[in-house]
Amino acid sequence: MQIHALTTYDVDRLERDLETAIRGWDWSKGAFGHALSLPGLTDLHTAAREHYNNLPYADALDRCPYFRHVFDSFLCEKASFRLLRRPPRTCYGWHTDRDKGSDVIRFQIPIVTNPQSWLVVTDFDAFEEIRGFEERLSEPDTYDTFGRFKDLNRGRYQLHALEPGTLYYFDTRRFHTLVNEGEETRYTLSVDVVANDWLLETYPIVGAELSQAAA
Repeated sequence: MQIHALTTYDVDRLERDLETAIRGWDWSKGAFGHALSLPGLTDLHTAAREHYNNLPYADALDRCPYFRHVFDSFLCEKASFRLLRRPPRTCYGWHTDRDKGSDVIRFQIPIVTNPQSWLVVTDFDAFEEIRGFEERLSEPDTYDTFGRFKDLNRGRYQLHALEPGTLYYFDTRRFHTLVNEGEETRYTLSVDVVANDWLLETYPIVGAELSQAAA
């Protein structure tokens, strides 16, 4: 359940590019109604170009120079590069990110957040292990029963308030969610990259967890 803080980026420059990217964007067009895929088609690895997370392409990196800098700072193929929006007093449903592929590593960089936004990570491998829930819950159901979840699953989860501008990594194969209990919309840059020698040398914790998963 450990969260790893790896690299820091300039928050002011991230916020400026965020404002540029989302200006006029209709969030209902992105995956699940809360995503904005920043690259153009040819920016991403060929195997990822038709993934629903990346559609439609905003092709916004040329007008967002700091996002382009962050994108280019990963010296490996990219599988996704998205802004994620989480409105006040809402959350994601419980989920894993196993669909991204075994060689794809997911990072996140919070850009705008608040002290009442919680990344909730668990040690649950199966949804049925989460006590008190008999079926996969929708976003409102998860938010409404967050207190009950905490009461029934003590010792099996951790809450993390993440810092803006920091690159974070954690094991997304386990069930997790993001609960925004604050009054401010949270924006995060989600970065999916294809593991290569550069990535494993730069962030050894990724290689350690990949080896553990393969064992």
